[in-house]
Order: sequence, then structure tokens, then C-alpha cells
Amino acid sequence: MNRILTIFRNLVRRENVERDLDAEVRSYADLLEEERMSKGMNANDAKRAARMNMGGPEQLKEEIRANRAGTFLESLWQDLRFAARSLRKYPGFTAVAILTLALGIGANTAIFSLINGVLMRPLPYRDPGRLMIVWEKNDAGGPENVGYATYLEWKTQNKSFQELAVYSSWQPILQIGEPEQLNGLRVTNNYFRTLGIRPELGRDFLPEEDVPASLQVVILSHALWQRKFNSDPGIVGKSIDMNATSYVVAGVLPATYESLMNRNPQGGTVEIWRVLGYDVSQPWACRSCHHLVAIGRLGDGVTAAHAIAEMGTITAAQMKEYPKEYSDGSVTFGLLVACSNLANLLLARASNREHEVAVRMALGAGRVRIVRQLLSENCLLALIGAAAGLVPAYWTPLIIAAVGAGDLPRLGSVHLDWHVLAFGAGLALLTGVLSGLAPALRLSKANA
Repeated sequence: MNRILTIFRNLVRRENVERDLDAEVRSYADLLEEERMSKGMNANDAKRAARMNMGGPEQLKEEIRANRAGTFLESLWQDLRFAARSLRKYPGFTAVAILTLALGIGANTAIFSLINGVLMRPLPYRDPGRLMIVWEKNDAGGPENVGYATYLEWKTQNKSFQELAVYSSWQPILQIGEPEQLNGLRVTNNYFRTLGIRPELGRDFLPEEDVPASLQVVILSHALWQRKFNSDPGIVGKSIDMNATSYVVAGVLPATYESLMNRNPQGGTVEIWRVLGYDVSQPWACRSCHHLVAIGRLGDGVTAAHAIAEMGTITAAQMKEYPKEYSDGSVTFGLLVACSNLANLLLARASNREHEVAVRMALGAGRVRIVRQLLSENCLLALIGAAAGLVPAYWTPLIIAAVGAGDLPRLGSVHLDWHVLAFGAGLALLTGVLSGLAPALRLSKANA
């Protein structure tokens, strides 16, 4: 605690500390003079001998300052103040450097905010690490949806997946009050079991309902239940009309459920689900009808690599048995430029600062001190650039949402939280060090 208080006093009450230091040095010099005079020297000789013994007053003060608590913070503050004055002295260079950094750091921060909001947050499902999306590969090697007949064989033949489900898009028109087109999905009966989701009200789909001639049943999102049905607690079992067909409400999902399985090109939140109701006799249930997306939940102890290998074996057998229905694909599971530009700017400016650095070195500044000063200036510049880069980082997700994100989920979760701000600050400091290290080392070799 005493050391902390001393550091605080040295930093905050610097004028008082300097006055005390002056008084201490003068007192020391007086004591040395009195000691020489007590040995028979006259006043002038005693003063001269005392100064020679003590050394220069300013040099002595520097030695004391270098060893007192808080020196590093004080020196860093001095470096930053000098860096700010230096940047103000060259407004043209500063403006170009900040713009370069704002674009580079802003773009990277915007990408990180998207990754943080869309990918790094845990999926809102049970054991999300065991969920996989399963595609076929097309002739070009890209991902492709699957046909229903293919899905049935995957489901019965594989041993890796505890559950394997498929879904497709569905946009029914709800005929309650003003007709409204909803964003929905048609899913196999085990879709919510695969995700690990249970309805808050009512029940899940039943296997016997997932056939063409079954009773039409639906499950509602919590938001749709509130918005169109006034949070009716008795909604389960009631009929609703959509597309001139009556559907029975089987259940309502929890408010915490978040659908990431959106296949509507216009975007929007999925609010209603119905069973797929396919069988292999239907023409749209063929192997080459690639309109279904498959998701699977790995079994206990099964690795992704094992699942990939097994599904590859199953698909190879399918390709051999049905060569006309399958392509030659298989199953698959699905800032530097800114630093370089800034370094070039700093190197160009370095040629104009060689005289300044040489003078500082001639006055006693060491190479480490010079490098630290220059890196402090670069880091301050990078932090200002990062602050300016928050503007494009903030607007990028909003623009993406405005122009339409297609299948990109969870855009509402993308915002500048402390993770994104910490990433931007860290990226700025890293940029300042990387871009400024070469110019700083070059300048620190100036011939004093």
C-alpha cells in the first residue's frame, strides 16, 4: 500500500515531488560544501570540490528519477504526450495514416463482430458441439442439398448419428385477421429432437404424423404465439387456417429458442413448422431432388472424423448402385495490407526524422529509449485509427441486415460488445508495433 501511495504521489503531485527533489539536491550540495570548508577550504574551492564530487545536479536528479516508483508510467505518459504533439505537427501524414488504419482495423473489427455474434457464441441448442450439417457434393465440389430417398438410406444405414433429420422452406399464408405470409419450415418428425429442443406448451411431432395422409399439425414459435394468438394458453389442439387448409397446433416453442435454419432467400425469422410428410412414392422424394437440408446429432463418443468416413462409405455405395442419380461428388461437412501501408508511410517519414533522433541520442537517449518513444507514437496513432474504425465496424452489420443477408443467421446478435472493443484495441496495438518496428529500429541506428 505504501508503494502504491508513493507511485500515486509521484504521478499526480509531480510538481511537489520535483520541488522536494530540488531541495534535497541543494541540501546535499550544501552538506558537501560544509564538509570541505570544515577541512580548511575556502568557500569557492569547497563549492567547486562539492560539485565535482556530486556530479551535475541535473544528472543526479535523473538518476534519482530513474529509480523512484512509477518511473515507467511517468515516462510512458511523457512519450504519449510527445507523440500527440508530433502527430499534430504533421497533420497531413496523421490524416492519411488514421484513414489507412481506420479502413484496415475497421474492416477486421467488423469481420470479428460478425464472427463473434454469428459463430463464436454457443448455438442455442443442447450439446451444440455434437450437431453437424450434412451435404452432398455437386460436380464442382461445392455443397448441395439432398434428396429424400438419399436421406432415408443415410438414416437407416449410418451408425454415427443419434438422430438425422431434414427440412425445407415453407411460406404459408396465415388466415387470421389480415392474411400474412409466414416464414416457416417443413421438417421430419425428429427435427426438434435432433436439435435437443422441447416445446414449452404442448408436444413435439409424432412419427405417425410424418406421412402424406396424416392430420396436418404445426408447432408455433413463441413470438408468433404472442403476436397472432395473444399468448392464448389454450392454443394447443386448436385449428388454424393456412392456404385454405386447417392445421392443428401441436405445441409452442420456448421464447429462448432461436432458429438458425432459415432457407428463405428474403430472410426473416422462422415462426412456424409442420411435418414434412413425404414417402418415396412421391415424385419430389427422388434422389436427384436436391431441396432438403440434412442435420445430424452425433452419438455418444462418435467423432466428426468417424462420421465423415462412414458417410463417405455409404455415399460411395449409393453412387455405385445408382450411378445416374449421383454426381462424382461425395459427402462433406460443412489486416496485413493496412500494416504494410502504414509501415511504408512511417519509413517515408523516417528520413525526415533522422536529425531529430540524432539530436536526442547526442543528448544521451539510448537506443531502447528511442525505439520505445517511436513505438509509443505508432501505438497512439493506431489507437486513434481503431477508434475511427469503429464507425465502419458499427455500420457493417446494419448494412448487411438492410440489404438482405439470405441464410446468415443471428445478425441481431452482432454488436460492438466488450469482446469486439477488446479485439479492436488489441489489433490496434499489434498494428502499431508491427508497422512501427522496422522504422523505429532504422531510426534508432542514427549517427549521433
